[in-house]
Formats: sequence, C-alpha cells, structure tokens
Amino acid sequence: SELFGYVEGAFTGANRRGRPGKFELASGGTLFLDEIGDMPFEQQVALLRVLQEKKIVRIGGQSVLPVDVRIICATNKDLLKEVERGNFRQDLYYRLNVFSVILPPLRNRREDIPLFLDYLLERLAVKDSVPRKQVDPEVVSYLQQYHWPGNIRELQNVLERMVGLCSGDRIGVDNLPPEILAPTAPPTPVPDKLVAVTTLREKRKDVLAERERQEIINLLSQYGGNISRVARAMEISRNTVYRKIKQYNINL
Repeated sequence: SELFGYVEGAFTGANRRGRPGKFELASGGTLFLDEIGDMPFEQQVALLRVLQEKKIVRIGGQSVLPVDVRIICATNKDLLKEVERGNFRQDLYYRLNVFSVILPPLRNRREDIPLFLDYLLERLAVKDSVPRKQVDPEVVSYLQQYHWPGNIRELQNVLERMVGLCSGDRIGVDNLPPEILAPTAPPTPVPDKLVAVTTLREKRKDVLAERERQEIINLLSQYGGNISRVARAMEISRNTVYRKIKQYNINL
C-alpha cells in the first residue's frame, strides 16, 4: 500500500478518502527504494510492471494513474547472486541496472572517516540545537582501526552514543564504546603502520584496565568492602575479585 496507495474501503482500517502511494507522490521526480534486494517477490512483479508501463492502479481501485518516476535503488546484497538463487527477478535486475555505483565498505576507505565525522557532528549539532562537539585525534585513530561491519550506519550510531556520553565539549577516548576499544575482529593489518597499531592496542588494554579498576573501587565503596556483593554485581567469582584487587593494587 505504501508504494501504490489504496482507495476507500480497500481493506479494514483504510482511510475514508484513500491514500496516494509513493509512486504517485514522486511522479515527476525521483523515488529512492532502499534495500531493494529484500523486496518480496510479488512486489518485484508489481514494480517491474510499473517501470515498463509507467502507470499504476491503487489497491482496491480500477482507475489507471500515469506516473513518471526516476528510480534509484540501494542494496547491500549481490543482486546477481540473488538472481541465481531465485530470490530476485532477472528481468527486474536488468531493468534497474542501467547505471550502477558501487560503494566500497567503510573498512576499505578509513581515510574518509574524518570527513564523515565532520559531516555527522555538524548534523547532530543542528538537529539538537547544541554547540558542535570536537573529537580528540586519538579517538579518530581508534575509529580508523576498527573494522566497521555495520558501515556508515554503525559509525553514525557510535558517534551519537559518544556525543550522548560526552559531558564536555570534546569527545575523548573515555567516550569510546568497548567494541571500538577492544574489537572482537581485528582490523586488516597495515604493514607500514605496524608500530602505530601495536601502540593503539596497548592503549586499549590500559584504558579497559583502568575502567575495570575504577569500577571495582566504586563497588567496594558502595558495598562497604563486601567482596561477595562486589562479585555478584560484576558477575564474577570472589576469587577473581581478590585477584583483580591484587592485580590493580587496590587498598581495602
């Protein structure tokens, strides 16, 4: 119903006056279809028909409505492979594939991360009507070492989280989420920067260790030195708490 609209009484709960679909609203302009590779097969048939005939019929209606729309699609799937698997119509693929732009994943263009940060920080500042945050160079280094499985959307979410955690006007290493400080999947090593990568990993360990040390100190203070309660709060054994107290040289 979103793409093609519907007429009055087309289904239970339908608007009394019906509703135009995206194709009608975009007529004379451009319609962007995101994640086209996830479109259900029956909708693919309907989309192909619109592209070929340049007209639609609202759901539940009979009137033919002409539409003149330029279609831009995006997908994170290999559509040719989806065609081979029978998940995407071959005729629709060739109808859409007039001009293609392949965007490499963020992990393959980490030199662009400062540019994305600049753009996203400006957007967040305008959106929330607050002064724009600055980012410490060390934070940028951490972000450029991360492998970004979620690409730009993950970067945007991470940045929003850091802005929310930052109490001052500068985003520092303390505001980085754990998955950036200690990623489970290491980034692709860069031989000519091996020393720099090693240094960053050592700093990650130091930051995480200091966070854990401070957490133990805070819990010991909160629970009056009760090791059992500290262990339950951290979901570790009492012996592990004692070992970490010794490791971090915490005075009881």
